[in-house]
Amino acid sequence: MKAKSLTFRIFINTFLTGTFIYFFCTLIFISTVYKYFEKQIFNELETESQFLIYPILSDNLEEIKNIETTTRITLIHPDGTVYFDNQISPDFLDNHTNRTEFQKALKNGSTKISRYSSSMTEKNLYYAKLLPNKDVLRISCTQRTIWNLISELKAVLITVFLLAIFISGAAAHIIARRLLSPLNDIDLDNPDSSKTYYELQPFLKRIADENLEKEKQEEIRQQFTANVSHELKTPLTSISGFAEIIKQGTTDQKTTVDFAKSIYEESQQMIALINDIIRLSKLDAKSISLEKENFSLKETCKDAKHVLEASAAARNISMSIDGDEGIIYGVRPVVYEMVYNLIDNAIKYNKKNGSVEIKIKTMTENYNPKKTTVVLMIRDTGIGIPKNEQGRIFERFYRIDKSRSRAMGGTGLGLSIVKHAAKYHDAIILLNSEENKGSIFTVIFNQ
Repeated sequence: MKAKSLTFRIFINTFLTGTFIYFFCTLIFISTVYKYFEKQIFNELETESQFLIYPILSDNLEEIKNIETTTRITLIHPDGTVYFDNQISPDFLDNHTNRTEFQKALKNGSTKISRYSSSMTEKNLYYAKLLPNKDVLRISCTQRTIWNLISELKAVLITVFLLAIFISGAAAHIIARRLLSPLNDIDLDNPDSSKTYYELQPFLKRIADENLEKEKQEEIRQQFTANVSHELKTPLTSISGFAEIIKQGTTDQKTTVDFAKSIYEESQQMIALINDIIRLSKLDAKSISLEKENFSLKETCKDAKHVLEASAAARNISMSIDGDEGIIYGVRPVVYEMVYNLIDNAIKYNKKNGSVEIKIKTMTENYNPKKTTVVLMIRDTGIGIPKNEQGRIFERFYRIDKSRSRAMGGTGLGLSIVKHAAKYHDAIILLNSEENKGSIFTVIFNQ
């Protein structure tokens, strides 16, 4: 089913509202006028009764009978017997004891009531008054019902109705256009510059924020693509060059082995880069299939330290682990990648004969003993990070010293993986570094 346009919805709702208001106002108007005239008739009946009291009390009923009037005049004894009626012989009238107007007149002195005829096409209006001699004077007349009034005015009402439909339709069309004009004029590329309704400002702000985020993501994507292309092109060029020389068969055994070693090292660099990109992509998309569990952060640090001991020993760098178990809730392989990269960087950018200290500490809040914080601190005695570079070290492919990083076999993604792994676990990373004195990376896990 095809969805209705907003223009159509506004038009039809405005049109129906206008039509409903017409019917409602017409009904109220006719009802008010009808009640007004009914009240006037009752007043006239009451006034007429005042003129009839004197002849009645003087027993001059013949004078009353000769009065030319469209109203019906009836005189009733206290026992309900009708002894005079100017339109029908009293002999043909039943006792009026049970008539409502008679009973209320006896009780209250006077009353005004109305009754519909048996055909419901007319309405009888009665004014009854208790006379000084205890008789009851009743004056009545007929009035057309409100539906008869509407029927008689139907030609006028239909004309007004058609006019109301035309005006409602035209007004609905104009209103719909004016309401939608600011919406149609919104520039989705620059929503902040669009002048529209106040209620739409939060919506436009969200669009503006999303546009800005898209621009940032596109810039990151382009930069990432350019960096990946560059990082892959360099080793591929080397591999292609070495392979071409070997293919020609002009190298001796030793040179061939050296070229093969270079090809292997470059290919390993590419594999490491691709693996880092895959890990980063999974962290970005939060598509890690492993479940979270409670495990020891200290044991994870020991595992990473054990793997990197050979790299540290090659540069005579000492490593130590201290602290409690540091039980955290997370994905063990992801935390291992984070710890591994932090320790690996501490070794790569350390000085010869330097040191790497790994400390784990669990803290409990005084006001909430069940809430714990596990702090991981990795300190090195390396080259440090300049103040002006510290804000960018977690960016992808960002290297402070590109030549040193490449010589160390770095992909430029290590700290970016650390950042995303911490974010995945809602952890906080703090950096304290000074050039030529070393760095301290602190990761805070709130459990």
